[in-house]
Order: sequence, then C-alpha cells, then structure tokens
Amino acid sequence: MTSRRNFLKRSSLGLGTLVLGASLPRFALADAATDKAATTDAATDKADLKLAVQTWSFRLFDLDEAVQKTRQAGIHYIEIAGGTRIKGENKRTSAMTADERKWLQTVLADNDVTAISLGGCQGTPQEFDFAAEMGLTTLQGEPPFDTLVELSRRAEEYKVRFVLHNHPSPSRYWNYKEVLTKLDGCGEWLGFCPDTGHQMRSGIDPLIAVRELKGRIYSVHLKDLNDYGFVNSTDRSHLHDVPWGTGKGRVEAILRELIAQKVQGPVIVEYEHHWENNVAEIAECAKFFNAVVGNK
Repeated sequence: MTSRRNFLKRSSLGLGTLVLGASLPRFALADAATDKAATTDAATDKADLKLAVQTWSFRLFDLDEAVQKTRQAGIHYIEIAGGTRIKGENKRTSAMTADERKWLQTVLADNDVTAISLGGCQGTPQEFDFAAEMGLTTLQGEPPFDTLVELSRRAEEYKVRFVLHNHPSPSRYWNYKEVLTKLDGCGEWLGFCPDTGHQMRSGIDPLIAVRELKGRIYSVHLKDLNDYGFVNSTDRSHLHDVPWGTGKGRVEAILRELIAQKVQGPVIVEYEHHWENNVAEIAECAKFFNAVVGNK
C-alpha cells in the first residue's frame, strides 16, 4: 500500500450478518446481482460522465507536472490529491497559499484542464473554503462515521458535494453495504465514490457493487486490475492496475451501468502502477472511455 494510505485509521466494522473467515471466496459480499436502486434515479434525462485523472497517479511529480501529464493523456479534468507536491515541497492541498492557488489556476488554464474535485478530505471548513474558491464541485474522503450528518449539512451549505470513498478491507468504508446504511438519513449532498480497484482487492465484484449503490454514486474511481484479492487478504502486492478493458474489472459493463443509472459526476482514473511513466497507459484508459461513453 502506498504512503498516502498510511493516514487511514483502520477500524473494525459491525458487519451484521456478514461473517469474515479465512477461506472466504472472492465476491463474498457480492451476493445479489440486482438492479435495485438505493434511492431514486437522478433528476436528469441522461448521464453526465466526465473523464478525470486523480493527480495521485502522478505522485512522484510536482502538481504542475501532474496537470501537464493529464493533458498529455488527452484528459481535461482532474481530481487533486489531498496531499500534493509544489516546487518539491509536500503539503496539504487545501493549505495552499493565495499565491499558490493563483499559480495553480494559471497552470490549469494554460493546459486546458479543469479541477473538479479534491480527494483525501475530512470535510473541514478549510477544505470546503478551498473548493468554493477553486470552483470544485466535489470533495472526497473517508471521514469518521459520527461526522456524516454534520458533514451533510456543511456540504449543503457550501453547495459542494461530499463523497465517501473506499480503500481495501479493513479500511473504514470498504464494505459498501454498510456505507448504504450510513448514508440513510443524510441529505442529497452526501454520496459515494466507489473505488472499483480497491473493491476488487477486497474480493468484491465492482459491477454488483455499482448496481447496489444506485442513486448514491456521485463519482467513481474506475480501475481495472490484473486479478481479484480476498476480503481478508494480508498480501495484495501482486495486484495492480492495467489499462481499462485488459483486466478482470468488468470496466465496460460498469460504464454502461453508470450510463443506465444516469450518474452525474466524474469517472476518475487513479492509476497506481508504473509510477515513473504511466501516461501512455492512462491514455489507453481515456481511449477506452471515449469508445464506450463518447469524448468528454
């Protein structure tokens, strides 16, 4: 697991009737391939899926280089990582100075790239202020369960969506079934951003997860991996990203499901492999997306 993930506070989940055992098969949680919606359809006539890159894909490079590499891959939108590098200095993105924010806006404009989301958030006022100033539509992260109601209110106040995000088990939001119960009672400004690669690492069929999350998906970290892990795996080092459509992640079916659900939000490439030079592979993902969805 890469360094950004080390900030996660691992927590044990109350799993109800789900029993975790050493011999659990893959897809242990994906037990009902239904199209039942968690909530109603989006209030628009069609999906609005924009392809974006999570800048963590370029974590070895400064933020301006990440923007340039996004453009080289043929993509025009980014989700900025919560921690980034500016002129060789690592810092929290939401803590950028006024001058650094102006600099970033210039870099984005020069490369015809738009920032639409900020990842790795806890839902602090500073993060919402950053989103408002930079014109972002969404914050994404893994805040504590007991903050969700207040977080929903804050998101509505700022008119900036907050999406919960999963990493592999046993991280806080790995079990999408529990996420649905946590979202009950929260307003429409709080949703979910499933990471299909981390679901695969946890032995979950991401297509079934996307179906069962219908109505609560506001963005997606879409990935294709070379294989699946298990819910209680202790070593997932053999699992890695591959260009969309070349692995076992059912990416085309997921994209078509998002279209059918009329999802209004970004489909985000977070490519966590070949860190030194992965632009060509990300460009392959963009080509696949455009073939299925159309050029966004």
